[in-house]
Amino acid sequence: MKKYKNLVWDWNGTLLDDITAGVETLNDMLEKRGLQKLSVEEYKDVFGFPVVDFYKKVGFDMEKESLHEISVDFVETYDRFAGNITLNQSVPEVLCGIQQAGRKQYILSALREDLLKQMVVDFQIGHYFEQVCGSDNIYAAGKIERGKRMVEAYRLCPEETLMVGDTLHDAEVACALGFDCVLYAGGHNSVWRLKEKAPVIERMEELLKREDLSLN
Repeated sequence: MKKYKNLVWDWNGTLLDDITAGVETLNDMLEKRGLQKLSVEEYKDVFGFPVVDFYKKVGFDMEKESLHEISVDFVETYDRFAGNITLNQSVPEVLCGIQQAGRKQYILSALREDLLKQMVVDFQIGHYFEQVCGSDNIYAAGKIERGKRMVEAYRLCPEETLMVGDTLHDAEVACALGFDCVLYAGGHNSVWRLKEKAPVIERMEELLKREDLSLN
């Protein structure tokens, strides 16, 4: 049986429970532009990367506004709704268990890297990770290129690496980097979409039951 030596985590929606903040942020932005708001279910049915395509899909007029303007609006609005966000259920226990099993853990996110590193510190989980890798901008274009640099910099063997995410893009990233992938049902994409791309877990604790992540 294959034994993974590395686990690469997505951040928003996977480790961080920010689905409510994300939907509230989007709906505030939509309302300001006179556009129809989305339910959580509708949001999860359409959210994706690159986010410029998502914005077009939900009605933003990219001829009237630049991606930079919308991205700045998102960051400022998200900050208003993010005061009570927490980690997803059992995340610290799962991170601890995987670390104790001798596996190396990384974060790969489309979030700006300085913000990402600060949040990891704020949630007191930084000691579980070998490295935290984010974007150098606020545009959330995707993370395949950042992932390639991560693999090269930290000499990750793709065949020995499992990625855990919550969106179709995470499955795309894993495929592009040669990682295996599992997707978490509690994040930013609907379960029916996730199941078309990779195995799905309903609870984080399911990872601790995987023989390919254990020492046994």
